[in-house]
Amino acid sequence: MTPWGAEGEIEGQALFGRTILQVVPALDASASASVELAASLADAGARALIAGPPGPLASELQARGGVFIAFAEATRIPWQAWRNRNRLAKLVLREGVELIHVRAGADVPGALQAARQAHAPLVADFEAGQDAAALDADSILFYEREDMEAALARRPALAGKAFRGFHGVDLRAFSPEAVDPARVRRLREALGVKAHVRLVVALGLPAERRQTFLAAAAQLKAKHFFANDAQEARFVWLRGESETASPAFDAEAARLGLDGVVLQIEWPDRAAACLAAAVVIAPAGESALCAEAQALGAPLVVMQVSGGADEVEAVLAPPQVDPASRTGWLAAPGPPAGLIRAVEEALRLGATARENLAHRARAHARNFSTERMNAIAMAVYARHFGVAE
Repeated sequence: MTPWGAEGEIEGQALFGRTILQVVPALDASASASVELAASLADAGARALIAGPPGPLASELQARGGVFIAFAEATRIPWQAWRNRNRLAKLVLREGVELIHVRAGADVPGALQAARQAHAPLVADFEAGQDAAALDADSILFYEREDMEAALARRPALAGKAFRGFHGVDLRAFSPEAVDPARVRRLREALGVKAHVRLVVALGLPAERRQTFLAAAAQLKAKHFFANDAQEARFVWLRGESETASPAFDAEAARLGLDGVVLQIEWPDRAAACLAAAVVIAPAGESALCAEAQALGAPLVVMQVSGGADEVEAVLAPPQVDPASRTGWLAAPGPPAGLIRAVEEALRLGATARENLAHRARAHARNFSTERMNAIAMAVYARHFGVAE
């Protein structure tokens, strides 16, 4: 079960022959979901266009059946914005576009103007901090439950056109079979830890959660967690390419006497990190990180923000499910006791229990796949062509 409900079967001919345009802010790594969706549209027989500034994904898009149209990036300079919006409107009419999907960060007012002039439906992504004009689209995809609930509270009339989306995970890359053992070995070498050391790996750790992470490590050290007769372990903050190093983190770790047992490293290979980890820690709201960890069978601990039982959607954990159905643990906000308990329980799992949990986690992760993400978006598109939900 997932929070989006059954998106239903898309009628075979619903999108066949249709011309669908996605407007993106850049055709770089941030547009990978748009390229995946374009490929699925092309497979369904649609003409899949993407308009945006040139970028490294243009060749992949065209190799997978999509069409790239170079277009200026969004701007706040009034005369340039006016010119770009007129150009987009002409592009839509020239290409015979039948539906526009404006992605987060792109020019929503311009897409809205073009859609209205062409009498084409507009689908808009909505994410916190993005252009509120997205709420005027014909269908709106919300990527966070809190954003959707807040919008519906302010404007109840949106209910008929608001849909839950999510950032899908490429399960081809995030599967145990796809990760060469050499990638795991390189990570361990970079960390300076041997193969037997158990790693508790934190992904996407926001600044407000780092203190809890360190406090948990300090209390666990007092219990001889990091070196005892049963195990040797390390806490690792794995930074992504967009996360900067934190001297303050290292200074606080040193103050707590955690030198050598709490590490931070910039490492882009999250798949190898999840496979190497005995436990993965991720913040609530980062559904893609949660899905990636589960896709690789890693025990997952999710650090909550509000502590509400319904806050986390991307992991199955009590009290939402029976303990026998869990794919991970929830750590309540505040003192580190919940995080400590979750980590200890995860590491106490025997081989059979861990394998069973990994099997459930991989099955659950399939609900967050790129394929399902595309199916949801395409079902929203199909509504505008007379196809029932």
